[in-house]
Amino acid sequence: MKRTAKSAKLVLLDNDDSILAETEAIQGRIRQRAFELSQKRPPDVHKLYDWIAAEAEVVSVPPVEVIERDGVFDVRFAVAGVNPDDVNVMVTPGHIVLKSQFAHQHDPDTGTVHLCDFKSTTIFRSVTLPQLIDVTSVKVDFEEGMLHVSAVKEGAAEEVRSKRPARKTAVRKSRAKQP
Repeated sequence: MKRTAKSAKLVLLDNDDSILAETEAIQGRIRQRAFELSQKRPPDVHKLYDWIAAEAEVVSVPPVEVIERDGVFDVRFAVAGVNPDDVNVMVTPGHIVLKSQFAHQHDPDTGTVHLCDFKSTTIFRSVTLPQLIDVTSVKVDFEEGMLHVSAVKEGAAEEVRSKRPARKTAVRKSRAKQP
């Protein structure tokens, strides 16, 4: 049974200012939490621990894969369990940023929870592309826990069109019996 693909919110940007602001906001939250943790840290624990622990509490970084083929970048983010309506994708010619809020809570009618590794978090991943893209070519879809972003490399639109195979038109042969 094939499910219809859902889509995330796509924001095309002229420059990196919004991406830098989002990144700085996340870094600020981590910085604040690291400071809070440092106030409680035992003296024999390294300061880097505060940052690592804060980052793990504040943000979840999904795995990503970037593949280039025939002038097109395909970027896949693993975001299982996330509602596509809650996902924001920001794109500039050189970056793709995924951001989403993930809230996890237990329904009291579920029963006794003995183990739960889920947490409410901000899902955030910034990817710097190896080459610039044409932001008008960006396509986003969401299927089976994967957010897929595809974009044509800047200046490669003609190359992409020439490499795509022409669609074949099926010709049906009639099987009617001849007298």
